[in-house]
Amino acid sequence: MALSKDQIQFAGEFLLEDCTIVSTTGAEYNIIELVQEINIYENLYQASISGDIVIKDTNNIVDNFPILGEERLSLKIMTPQKSPKKDTTIDFTLSPLMIYKVNTVQGDGENALVVSLQFGSVEAFRNNTCRVSQSYSGQPSDIVEKILRDETYLRSKKPLYVEPTANLAKIVFPNKRPFKCIKHLSEISNSSFTNNSPSYLFYETTKGFHFRTIDSLCLEPVKFNFRETVGGQRDERGVVKVENELENIIDYQVTPRKDTMRNIQSGMLSSKLLTHDIYFKRLNLYKYDYLSNFDKDIHPDNGEGKPIYSEAKDPDNQKTLFDHEDTKLFVTTTASGASFSEVTDGILNYPYQSDNLDQTLQRKKARNEQFEYGICMNVEINGQTYIQAGDKIGLEIGATAANTDKKLDDTLSGNYIVTHLRHTFTISQETKHKIIMRVAKDSKKGNFYSSDGIQQTSPVGPDKSTPEKIELDGAYFALTTL
Repeated sequence: MALSKDQIQFAGEFLLEDCTIVSTTGAEYNIIELVQEINIYENLYQASISGDIVIKDTNNIVDNFPILGEERLSLKIMTPQKSPKKDTTIDFTLSPLMIYKVNTVQGDGENALVVSLQFGSVEAFRNNTCRVSQSYSGQPSDIVEKILRDETYLRSKKPLYVEPTANLAKIVFPNKRPFKCIKHLSEISNSSFTNNSPSYLFYETTKGFHFRTIDSLCLEPVKFNFRETVGGQRDERGVVKVENELENIIDYQVTPRKDTMRNIQSGMLSSKLLTHDIYFKRLNLYKYDYLSNFDKDIHPDNGEGKPIYSEAKDPDNQKTLFDHEDTKLFVTTTASGASFSEVTDGILNYPYQSDNLDQTLQRKKARNEQFEYGICMNVEINGQTYIQAGDKIGLEIGATAANTDKKLDDTLSGNYIVTHLRHTFTISQETKHKIIMRVAKDSKKGNFYSSDGIQQTSPVGPDKSTPEKIELDGAYFALTTL
């Protein structure tokens, strides 16, 4: 490891400044000298971080300390740098992690066990020990913060990066886990910041909690650029340029680019939504298709991105991939906003809105699917503690030999959102920090082509957002989400 915090010697270098186990009685045990590997996981679709630490238990601390699976882990790791431009520290000293599982990996043949300690955020532990039975009113983004900070529930002191919501809610949570409550709020929220976007996510990184839309992540500037190139670049003195090494892609793997069959079945490309309005006693039918909504969403490629699916028609029935809304049906109940208003002295003073599922559900489901199953890659780079899930990054991937007229691959190169991230800090064989991250985008550079080979300039199809309303005749419907 580095001799100085301010002078990085090689790409992937890190400083393990603290790794202390704290028992329920307050006893402390510094295990820095026992650590062989540390893994920290971030995921845009998980409410909290997780991880594990592998130790060579030469002192039998698992039995003697002991470690029971209810200890706290004080952890601090940093990336040295030449200039203090970034927050380079992963710091869980003020808000320690929770060790919840102890696994014996193997014996090392030297009367010592290799033990894996699994940990997560303390908020995840508290989430499993309490339930919310309470009513809330106001903006969903404010309610999220209340649940996160409430001393009765999660009691979190960590930073919260929240995107304000445009809608109002009056809601009762009947004995639900805090994270479940927040997930529900993410499903009924519209952003006041990004074109009324419903694509809210709630997740944790090493820097804190986030309640944000996918669209707002796409609006962020590119934080880091990485390129497919030969390592070991040197300056005029023959010294390896560490800064360049940090921007190199060590390895990458393209996950299945598009599974069209799955994307049809999931509702990513088209769907129907049937809502039962319990106030006005009627059914409304809403249709969604990918192409009509493409320009309503914000994409990572800064306005240059085009749809990853074309308007090509099936020669048998002359339908596109977006004309099969019957492949996915969502069914749910709603309530008109008229029944949720408060009147004081004859004045309507708080117009509580309905959940607006007609505007959010289909678009949100499709949006998440586009990033999970759009253009995705697993990328390995030299570790840097300031990279986190949700970051917008740029990738330069060389064109294949078949495209000798281009330097870069138009489909694989471009801007991505980091959806999953794994920090791996190894000490046992070499001291090295690596990151394996899953990155995704929902668009590509360049135009797509129609079935007759004519290049298209506009991906926007007809507006299909107007519902078809079907009146009920007094029948009772028990409707659930499929």
